[in-house]
Amino acid sequence: TALAPGLSGSSTMPWSKEKDFREKLSKLSESQQSIQTLSHWVAFHKANAAHAANVWADEAQRAADPHRQLLLVYLANDVMQNSRRKGTPCADAFASQMATVLPAAHAAATPTVRAKLERLLSIWEERAVMPAPQVAEVRAALGGEGPPPASAPAVPPDSQQAAGLQAGAQQKRPRPADDAGAGGGGGGGG
Repeated sequence: TALAPGLSGSSTMPWSKEKDFREKLSKLSESQQSIQTLSHWVAFHKANAAHAANVWADEAQRAADPHRQLLLVYLANDVMQNSRRKGTPCADAFASQMATVLPAAHAAATPTVRAKLERLLSIWEERAVMPAPQVAEVRAALGGEGPPPASAPAVPPDSQQAAGLQAGAQQKRPRPADDAGAGGGGGGGG
């Protein structure tokens, strides 16, 4: 399996644990214990994080059932959040796959599963699990929240920024250059 562009590591060498990982992914269940156990396995093999993320992405894209795709995203969520806390390379490796995996899962999903995927993306943004540019890329790929935050009220962390943008828009003048050099247009008198 080829690694996605931009992933570092020994991408040309086969990963000796790939078969084991694919088997573990096939046996993954919805229990928290199952997800955490496999997440810890991935963390243990952090030297091959890019390979693991690539195999995970491949399996997630092959999964025909939206609930199975959601389960695999839950696994990635656990891997990324634990990796961020512990400073391992797994978070970046798995995050780099989200722009491909999440939109595909989202497109095939029921409204309930879509809401769960969108909630995960919001959590990753709130907790800085994924870098902001990657979150924006995934959001754009989902087809939804491409406009500026002021027109997308659903995400709480952007609410302060959105309020600032709206206030700025109210103060905007059509021709600010006219006032710039005039010196007498409205300074504060007393």
